[in-house]
Amino acid sequence: MKLLRLHTTDPYRNLAVEEYLFRHATEEIFMLWQNDRTVVIGKNQNPYVELELDFIRAEGIRIARRITGGGAVYHDMGNVNFSFISPQGTNGIDFATYCAPIVSALRGLGATVELSGRNDLLLAGKKVSGNAQHASDGRVLHHGTLLYDSDLTVLSRALRPDEEKLRAKAVRSVSSRVTNLRPYLPTVTDTETLMDALFAAMDGEWIPLPQDAEIDALTERNASQEWLFPQRELLSRYALVRKKRYSFGTVEIALDMEGEIVRELHIGGDFFGIASVEELCRLLRGTTRNEAAARLSNLQLDAYIHGMTAEELLAQIFSSNDTKAIG
Repeated sequence: MKLLRLHTTDPYRNLAVEEYLFRHATEEIFMLWQNDRTVVIGKNQNPYVELELDFIRAEGIRIARRITGGGAVYHDMGNVNFSFISPQGTNGIDFATYCAPIVSALRGLGATVELSGRNDLLLAGKKVSGNAQHASDGRVLHHGTLLYDSDLTVLSRALRPDEEKLRAKAVRSVSSRVTNLRPYLPTVTDTETLMDALFAAMDGEWIPLPQDAEIDALTERNASQEWLFPQRELLSRYALVRKKRYSFGTVEIALDMEGEIVRELHIGGDFFGIASVEELCRLLRGTTRNEAAARLSNLQLDAYIHGMTAEELLAQIFSSNDTKAIG
């Protein structure tokens, strides 16, 4: 295991370094990093739906988009981010393998955390870490948050939770289902001490920060409006949105229908998947329900929307439960 500590708090740079290592690393890497006051959304999420943009802009909080799926998270200097990058992983979604060393390290420090649900680490029944993954060509990127001493008031005001998600978890707000690690780690005095302890638990060798023009290009892309806000132009083309909460996450489908034919569609949400959801959209454009079913019968849908069945997707696309698209 190789170890790397990023010292910048620029989310666009940090995510660029992470993506560069995912593309090029030849050995397993464990990396720790922090972003200052940033909301990071999943690759398929719509910021106009998921975030309280007026509050975020008024507070000067940055917005970033990552290459992994899952939901929106809030970073500040009371939060620590960890990344595992493996050039020899699998092409499947596997949270348990990569969460295990973090769980072990935190328990060794006195916090009895556990992996719960699809991608959360819980402590005393509350979330202290959200995790996400991306896999391609045998390479795996797994990363997560660790709420040590974050401002949970800002977190709860910046994120716009899905009401169905909160009802499913039997809680009333984001702030009521998250907590900080600090009270449960008696020997850890600050985030620097926490990072030192996590690095010690991994028992690896340090590597230098990579320097490459590709990182500069990825940083520029990460900060661009086209990368952060593609949905406004996309969703302006669609008249309908069909949204549903499943056990594996929320799926939101924006549609332009001509009778029983899907003329255009865009699929978003906080689900996970290792294949591009745009490929799935291209496959389904111009189809009726029967034609879509035939195409899905030859497709590994789980690679695009992990946990979803073809029947569930068909039922949602060809439902009559409509609302106006949001963009």
